[in-house]
Amino acid sequence: MSNAFNYDSAIHHIEKRSALSEELRASVDQLQAQSGTRAQWIDHHRFAGEAQFWVQVHEALLRAVSQLPLRCTELLLVLDEPEARKKHITQFTQLASQFIHHAHTHQHVVEHQFLPIIRRDFPELQHHLDLLNGDHRILTEGLDQLESAVQSLSAARGETDQSKQSALAATANALYATAKRVDALFCRHTADEEEICIPALLQMRV
Repeated sequence: MSNAFNYDSAIHHIEKRSALSEELRASVDQLQAQSGTRAQWIDHHRFAGEAQFWVQVHEALLRAVSQLPLRCTELLLVLDEPEARKKHITQFTQLASQFIHHAHTHQHVVEHQFLPIIRRDFPELQHHLDLLNGDHRILTEGLDQLESAVQSLSAARGETDQSKQSALAATANALYATAKRVDALFCRHTADEEEICIPALLQMRV
């Protein structure tokens, strides 16, 4: 594997890639030859524990983030109904805030607890971990944008001035676009993070 790693290239950037590059895939396949493929992880003697918990956290995050665009769509349908709008904004704010908190917490644990150990034990995964760290920067940016959009919408929750309805609709549409982006980011990232890290976790010394 070459020494240079360009995260922003089309084969690596989270918003450009559709899977791990062939170069990165080769090392992952070698690890999976020892730990088993995704379908075989559950039968590995070390899966029950941190590896399983990692996958379960991802599943919970993906369930939550997938709801955000759907809830935005529901909100857009009731913008002209003050009481229904207020209720939907309150519910959306709670769901989004919980997701953002749990996503940041998970990223912190991965970056500070697991990735340094994987980097120590698996030198062949250096670029893979560079990729995940690059993803985390983009994810953090997306989460911050989502939080800002949620705050803007929440501030207008009780707005009754009809002259501000178009601004409210624009805010809700921007939130929908941000929610769709964050959903796509997490779908791509969690799949690749598991492909890289779970086989390593099943083998590494903690």
